[in-house]
Amino acid sequence: MLDNMNLLERKVFQHYWNDGLLDVFAAIGIFLIGVSWLRDFPVGAAIVPALLVPFWNPVRRRVIEPRLGLVEFTEARDHQNRRMLQWVMYIGIAVLILGIELYFFRDALPAQPTVALIAGLPAFLLALLAILTAALVGSPRFIAYALILVLTGVSGALLDWTPGLILAVAGGIMLVIAGSLLFRFLRLNEPGETE
Repeated sequence: MLDNMNLLERKVFQHYWNDGLLDVFAAIGIFLIGVSWLRDFPVGAAIVPALLVPFWNPVRRRVIEPRLGLVEFTEARDHQNRRMLQWVMYIGIAVLILGIELYFFRDALPAQPTVALIAGLPAFLLALLAILTAALVGSPRFIAYALILVLTGVSGALLDWTPGLILAVAGGIMLVIAGSLLFRFLRLNEPGETE
């Protein structure tokens, strides 16, 4: 019986993230970070996530939960989620710092063809986070987002785009996909009566 409950909880957890809201938040974040770099405001890379995070729960409560209800996972699942999320955040901060440092010190790097790809490094590092997110939430969609980031990073770097433009374009592409997913979810799931 316990095995059946664990299996059911695992399936519910995987479907919990299928509404597209996390996708939209991630895409908006990447797009706005790119725009902040385009506007010579690199501090925006730190400010954007800090501004988006507080909106997650209220938006989820207002948009998603009236359609699907509130899901409460076991304490063991919550603990595992918190631990994995901590690691993703630590890795994300380290990756972001590394990407920013490598970009600003790119002129000191040896001039080789692979160095031309340095402008795509922030996108490559965010692709790593997308892969970690896929593992965290059990959704292969984020592998596709990682692929978008890598392809945009490579092509943008080869076209001599700035990291900001690369992130803005990748975030825009992701936002179209994520928005479509969220709108599909909203269309198929009318709000129910909550008690």
